[in-house]
Amino acid sequence: MSETPTWEWLEGYPALDLANTVIRRGWTELELIHTPADLDSWLDAAALPAPRPSTVDEADMAAFLTLRDPSLRLLRAAVGRESWEAQDVETLNETIASAPEIEALGTKPGTTELRPIGSPAPFTLLLSRLAREVRDVLTSQQALAFCDAPGCGQLFFRHRPNQSWCGPACGNRARVSRHHKTP
Repeated sequence: MSETPTWEWLEGYPALDLANTVIRRGWTELELIHTPADLDSWLDAAALPAPRPSTVDEADMAAFLTLRDPSLRLLRAAVGRESWEAQDVETLNETIASAPEIEALGTKPGTTELRPIGSPAPFTLLLSRLAREVRDVLTSQQALAFCDAPGCGQLFFRHRPNQSWCGPACGNRARVSRHHKTP
């Protein structure tokens, strides 16, 4: 029986939360979504752009990974860590199109709300909105970065131009590792 992961979010951005379900221990990448229970736990902890479904199953987990993997590759490509692949772009675009929405006038003055066209399944709507979040990160002017500290490998937004790590703990780990490598 696997233990449900502890979810530690750096930013609370849905696209990064999605991508950061793959982590590093040392220099080895680890998958954190192995079971529907893991996905269920992630859905409870993540910054979601849509309501979460009440339950998830193996098919939902497969659909989640089908979006997450190309999203991760595209986000890493945006920071120079992978190559930009047309098939990954197509998967993202198909997921966005799987639950089209319109931006309608909201119930309060000066507000809008997204309304799905038709009646997509709740998990399809959630995945479509996650895909839009990834698209928005990929087309934004925010400084996306990759934390190359040992044991991290997460994507984050830089708050300073010279920021190399996602947070102080990773900076400390990287400096200690560098110190132990020097003769």
